[in-house]
Amino acid sequence: MQVDRNSPFLWMFLAASPFFWCASPMRAQQPTRSSDDQMNEAIEQAVSISRPSFANQQTKTRRRQDLEEDLSKIVGKPLRDVHFYDMESPAPSALNDDAVWAVVTGSTPGTYKLYSFEGSQGFDESSQEFDRLISQLMLSIPNEKAASLAQFFLGCCVRGEVNEDVLDEEGLRHAVQRYYLQAYGDVWRTLEAYTQWWDNFQENPWDLAPTVTAEGDGYRIALKRVRLIVGTHPQLQEWNLVVSRRGAVRALSVQPIFPKKERWLSYDFRSTIAPASP
Repeated sequence: MQVDRNSPFLWMFLAASPFFWCASPMRAQQPTRSSDDQMNEAIEQAVSISRPSFANQQTKTRRRQDLEEDLSKIVGKPLRDVHFYDMESPAPSALNDDAVWAVVTGSTPGTYKLYSFEGSQGFDESSQEFDRLISQLMLSIPNEKAASLAQFFLGCCVRGEVNEDVLDEEGLRHAVQRYYLQAYGDVWRTLEAYTQWWDNFQENPWDLAPTVTAEGDGYRIALKRVRLIVGTHPQLQEWNLVVSRRGAVRALSVQPIFPKKERWLSYDFRSTIAPASP
């Protein structure tokens, strides 16, 4: 959700939030709160308007400095006016569906533009919101940063399930091992499940490194991600995206690599690997 001066939502938000108008002299004499506190409250108010079901439930706002650092590295300079937060869902969930918000400091002190990449909005809507944010930054994306921006885009906009970016075999091995250990909670069951998965994958291995191909006014990107959904086996996928030189990102397709179809875990699984005798 972007708050701009032409949006009808803005005026409702202005009336609800003290951070979008100039404080009176009497208000200015009150203790000054930190900018983080102001941003947190602005986000919470925006969430209460856009998702009324959260209004009477406890939510938690968390600063995402990892996303800020990632974007700064892509841009090649510190971005002091752009901050990222996520809003944890009130009910615990096995899915990665916490909403990610970007806050851009306005030209007038105490004003902000808010951008929401909520999974509940749908992928297309959050993708459009991402492009609106990036357009504010006036970027020029070189070839060597295109894949990083595509990964950053997926990290912000693909919510509702757990995915890990895969760059090489070591990263894929560790992601699959961690997942099975969390699912089974037993070293021997984890070892056998992982070994079976990896041996089957190696029958038709793929190059896991990102690929970048110049195309028109931008780049075509192919990224590998491993999909980790509770109750199913890990699934390696290929995401195909287009990144413009101005930073706009569009997802073209998602193709399963291995396994081709979703496979459910069996919790009755019994390892055939016997522990070593003492």
